Order: sequence, then structure tokens, then C-alpha cells
Amino acid sequence: MNLDHLVILVRELESAVEDYEELGFTVTPGGEHADGLTRNALIPFSDGTYLELVAFTDPQDTRDNVWGWRAFAGSGGGLIDHCLTSGDLSRDVRRLREAGLSVDGPDEGGRRLPDGSEIRWSSARVRQRGRSLPFLIEDLTPKDKRVPDAVHHPNGTSGIVRLRISASDSDIDAYASLIATPEPDGALRIGSCTLDLELPHPGEDAKIGPFAATLKAVAGTGELDSSLSHGASLWFG
Repeated sequence: MNLDHLVILVRELESAVEDYEELGFTVTPGGEHADGLTRNALIPFSDGTYLELVAFTDPQDTRDNVWGWRAFAGSGGGLIDHCLTSGDLSRDVRRLREAGLSVDGPDEGGRRLPDGSEIRWSSARVRQRGRSLPFLIEDLTPKDKRVPDAVHHPNGTSGIVRLRISASDSDIDAYASLIATPEPDGALRIGSCTLDLELPHPGEDAKIGPFAATLKAVAGTGELDSSLSHGASLWFG
């Protein structure tokens, strides 16, 4: 498996696109998901990963999508989810269930591109004690239709090198099962991205999940302006 993308939920997609462009990213149009509930824009990197800016098409609609993102809308969104690429989703779902993990799916999904064409994929959500872990995706149409080719970013970003995740002890074991072959030094890496799994502070179980990411860039170091990143904790490092 490899890290596929990070999901950043925003209230209004057009303003988020403008703000991320101000941060030095080149943002490409995405489209509307097949369920009609969300639409997105993408920030693709040369390491094969990308940031997905996503917004609900109707903020007043209470229906949720298959990934359960509606629950984050009331808190303003930000970095809410992460996705891993699977080359054989049925095999991976079977392996994870045999390891004792709960997996929802696979379910088919898709998105209509701005030119009217459609792309399709299959996805599955991994759960641990009722909490959501990463979701997995396998492309049914060519991946280069879902994810545009990497583009030049004025800030020099070329990939995602570190993802910080708030996780319980049992979640850490689950991540090890997901990755299947942890590094000899005990670190957990998905492709070129290192996962930092951190125990939550007492009383913060509700915050379990990804909460910060470090991007490989040439624009210096430090945290990006959170008002422009729409609440996502992103760092250049």
C-alpha cells in the first residue's frame, strides 16, 4: 500500500481554492462525487500523493457520504481523513478481516469530471472499536483519470513526508496490520511518508485521527497560515 491522499474538508470550495493558491499551491479542478453530496479540487504532488479539498454541495443537507465526513462539518472541517492505495482491494479487505479488523465495503464510487467524463473506484473503510481508520481505494478506471499529473507548485512542494495521527494503543496495532511490513527500525511508513502515531491526551478520544501533515517543499520551514489552509495543520519541512 501507499499513501494516496489527505482529505481537507472546507466550507466553501471556491474560496479554499483561492486561499491555497495564495499559499503557493497549484490547484486543479476535481468534480462532483457520484452521490451528489460533495465536490472537490485536487493538489497533486510528484510523489504520487495529493491533497483533496472537499466541500458538501448543500450545507443544509443532513445526509452523509460513505466516508462519514458530515460529522466534521459542524466543527469547521480541516484535515479529517486519509486514504491508502490498494492494488487488490478484495485481497486487502480479506487480509484485514482475518487480522481482526472491522472493514466496511468494498463499495463502488465515482466522480464526474468537469469535462463530463466519469471515473470509478472501489473503496473500503477500516474501523477499530467503532472509530474510523484510513479508507482504502482501488481504481476501476485508470488512476491518471482520477488524479491529474503532478504540476509545478510555486512553493516547491513535491510530496507528503510525515503524517501525525492521534491513535490509541489498539489503533497503533491496527495500523501495523494495515501496513503489513513495518520498517526494521519499528517505524511505520506508507511509501515515502512516515506515520507518527501519538497517544491522545486524556479525554481527547474524539480527536483520534490525522491532525497534522508535513510537506516536502523548498519554501522554507514552519506551519502554513491556518486561516488560508482552512483549519488544516500543514507544515513545510
